[in-house]
Amino acid sequence: MTAADDTRAGCMVGDPTSVEARFGLHDCQLTADGNRCAFRIPPWARDRSERPRVGALLVLADHILGELPYLNRPPKTWTLTGELTLDIISAVPLDGELFAEARTVAGRSETFVECQITDRTGEIVAAGTTRSVTVAAVGADPLADKAAREKAARYDVPIEYGDIDRVLGLSYRPSGDLLHVTMADPDGWVNGFGIMHGGVSACVTELAAAEYVNARNPDLHTAHVHTTYLRPVVVGSPYVATARAYHVGRSSAVVEVLGFGGSGELCTVSTVTARRLGSVDRASTSTSTSTSTDEEAR
Repeated sequence: MTAADDTRAGCMVGDPTSVEARFGLHDCQLTADGNRCAFRIPPWARDRSERPRVGALLVLADHILGELPYLNRPPKTWTLTGELTLDIISAVPLDGELFAEARTVAGRSETFVECQITDRTGEIVAAGTTRSVTVAAVGADPLADKAAREKAARYDVPIEYGDIDRVLGLSYRPSGDLLHVTMADPDGWVNGFGIMHGGVSACVTELAAAEYVNARNPDLHTAHVHTTYLRPVVVGSPYVATARAYHVGRSSAVVEVLGFGGSGELCTVSTVTARRLGSVDRASTSTSTSTSTDEEAR
């Protein structure tokens, strides 16, 4: 969820301590039809083959899609993201340089926004949508929440090494047919409202699904993510994403990921689809081979 100041003139990308800036978002600006943001995937947000992680793109999508409803909200209201989707159309380029543009499709009681994410040549890499609702504001505007911002500022340290699991503080625990991924300290990844950033919670659920699928068929890569936000993830306690599969076959997989807050409350529900992406060679110089085919491909 994007937080903007009450003059509608800025966004979190310009704050170097923000989640967006630390994930590599920059040069965010309004356009004649919507908004636009540049994005360079940081070195730590890559897999073992140096391929950019799809989860990182969910932070970009959450920002570019959530900003327009927030900037155009009525006075004394906030906007809350209800659903976020991302479809991977072609493999993310190795240099990780991307550009996202969004526009509002409909804005009544709910606002529906769509975006396209392209590479430096203009080829479409991904497309996303969000559905948000407007609610009465409670308390001060998010950017006026100095306590939350000062707390997040302690993470204002350049991240130059390690992998995304280390940076986000994730641990993985298989349990039968389930995979539990725990984010021990969501406090460092809050939005302007002082709650866990919606793009980061979606990112964690994608990472959980990708790890689950990769252990069973490494030829499959995330192609679609649909996250529904049921309630905010309150910081101060771990966030746990639990993945289980509906299907893992030779050419596709479907995984459900449930995200739980510190008191065991269900906060997010994600469906992640993995497929053999036709242009995967554009993102990797090596080709992996499958060693597991649980079911016949559909």
